[in-house]
Amino acid sequence: MLAYIPFLIGPLAYGVVALLTFMASVVVFTIPVFSTRGRTQATWLVVVLFVLFVEAVVLLTLGILVDQGKIWS
Repeated sequence: MLAYIPFLIGPLAYGVVALLTFMASVVVFTIPVFSTRGRTQATWLVVVLFVLFVEAVVLLTLGILVDQGKIWS
């Protein structure tokens, strides 16, 4: 089974997994933003946007490394 893992983790497959992960994170992380009002909502929004930005940078970096064949190849 381990011999098939590099074949299954290609650039396209990783991109789909990364997109689904990011979309799920957006839904889960924005729950506190929509459940509060006022200054607390703005604070939650700033924190959530920062976390999502960091997550997007990490996922894109991993996607580039997978595409170049430097990891999981």
